[in-house]
Amino acid sequence: MFLSSQTMSAESGNLVGTICRWDPRTGKTSQSMAIYSRKEIYIGRDPRRCQYAVDDRFVSNKHLWIYTVIFDQDNPGEVAPLVYAQDISMNGTLWNGYRMGNGRSSFLLSDGDILRLSDLVYLKYNSEDYSRAKCFTARQALEMRTFANDYIVTRQKLGSGAYGQVYMAYRRSSGQQFACKIVDLLAVRRKLARAKDMKVLGRPVEQVFSEKVELYLREATILQKLQHPNIIGLERVIRSDSTIYMFQDLVTAGDLFSYIQFKGGKLPDIEAAVIVRQVVVALEFLHDQNIVHRDLKPDNILMTSRADGCRVVLTDFGCATLIDTDSTRMSSMVGTIEFCAPEVAKVGVGHEGGYTKAADLWSLGALTAVLLTGEPPFEDMRWGCITSDEKVTGLMNLNARLERNKVGERAQDFVLRLLEHIAAKRMDVKEALEHPWFTNPSHKDDFEALYKRSTRDWTPRTAKSPRIVPLELYHGPYGSNPQGSDESVEPFVNAEEASQESLELLPLPDHDADDGHSSFFRPASQTLSDPILPPHVAIKNGSSPPNTEYKPQAEISSWHAVTTPPSTDHLRDEEEDEVDGEVYEKVCNPVTEKKQQVTYSARAA
Repeated sequence: MFLSSQTMSAESGNLVGTICRWDPRTGKTSQSMAIYSRKEIYIGRDPRRCQYAVDDRFVSNKHLWIYTVIFDQDNPGEVAPLVYAQDISMNGTLWNGYRMGNGRSSFLLSDGDILRLSDLVYLKYNSEDYSRAKCFTARQALEMRTFANDYIVTRQKLGSGAYGQVYMAYRRSSGQQFACKIVDLLAVRRKLARAKDMKVLGRPVEQVFSEKVELYLREATILQKLQHPNIIGLERVIRSDSTIYMFQDLVTAGDLFSYIQFKGGKLPDIEAAVIVRQVVVALEFLHDQNIVHRDLKPDNILMTSRADGCRVVLTDFGCATLIDTDSTRMSSMVGTIEFCAPEVAKVGVGHEGGYTKAADLWSLGALTAVLLTGEPPFEDMRWGCITSDEKVTGLMNLNARLERNKVGERAQDFVLRLLEHIAAKRMDVKEALEHPWFTNPSHKDDFEALYKRSTRDWTPRTAKSPRIVPLELYHGPYGSNPQGSDESVEPFVNAEEASQESLELLPLPDHDADDGHSSFFRPASQTLSDPILPPHVAIKNGSSPPNTEYKPQAEISSWHAVTTPPSTDHLRDEEEDEVDGEVYEKVCNPVTEKKQQVTYSARAA
């Protein structure tokens, strides 16, 4: 029943990890089963319906569902596979001591995570691709300790960019998981200084640095005002002089690009319509508030489930901007060339005139064409700003591609009315929402009902304090909520005092020390796979660890403070950045890691 093969199968996909029984008394494992990227695993008491059967009367017949998300099926090595577990039981499951919530959400698994199905059944997940790469600078590790009572940042990497690394994090009090984007401001400043030395930078370093920090914070400034089921939620932004920590919702079914691949490369008209309509709803909400996304593409649409009709979420607002009026024109060449409008591409080659929020509608048309055909709408995306003949040829090829893929008339018309070279002729977002593809009497009511079902579990955040806060408002290594929230605290006098207090903490555990007990004898509020944060507190013998919902078996009589010297493998050299003379950024999608060139202009809105 239990597999131990380490091979790869074309049908099963790549080996991504293993799940096994774990004994908390001895630390020993047994009954290991391999997890493959294309195979789902159900764990439960019924061997007829579960690939991994567990004989325990407190375990449900189907108790746990494990699945894998790979962002690029053809190139699985580009982004490490993400393995998720969802509790579907009657009695519940604990992830590292936190309740997972029956069927409500999935939890991202990291190497060494423990899943407790009952008092006697513990499972351990081991990742096949567990990385020991350096993650954080020493300064960042100290800063994370300051807010460790509220948020724990783990080493489970979700993506990366020139200065931004994205890791899985979770709220210490509840275990709710987030994606935390960490922007290294010191690396930004160093690269700008080197560019100045190489005479690439034509303006003062501090001026350019301030502009870049403003750009990084602009995403958070925009998101903190947005509450919508189809737009990524912002939890908190913590800023120090050296780093920005941005905590956002962790959406657990991959992006639209990986979803298309999962579905075979393209979607039928009706499935595409359900997804596109939600994107249009999100876009209408943004445009009503004069916010332009400017980087609409499949990579930036996240799926909350693999089920048909699930809620979709628009993310990555790094290129977004707030404009004054509908007629305000922007002049930055930002976004991704395959999905940018002709007028945006013209700005990139020096044409004057700029562009309006209609650019988002072109990107929507290109995105929809990809969903329906599985191919980019044009072989050469620069066709829109070259000659008239090439424009005509591009449209003829697009029509032929839509016909070849048997795309319906309404869907074709929707795409073509968005991919209008002249921006004034394009549908605006309200016209797009009223297009017959969505409002045909035969399925209009079904669309409305499906949308209500997909968003019924979404609840807006209620913020009693600012979302963007300075690090100094967190108090000490075990932190507290920032000032202005329910539990106000005294801030540090200065950053030096904060760092000094952090340095006096108990040492971190040595994750590499395998004594069979090191993973279990930890506060359950700490991710078992995370050797970095938070530092442990001394716990008296016979007492339980803080913030835990389950207790070990009676024969485990005591908890101990960890005094092993910390491993420094996770710390990244603050001076390791290389200079290539490039002063603009190559950034990556915060979840998919797909790279794109983004140029920020001083003239930009």
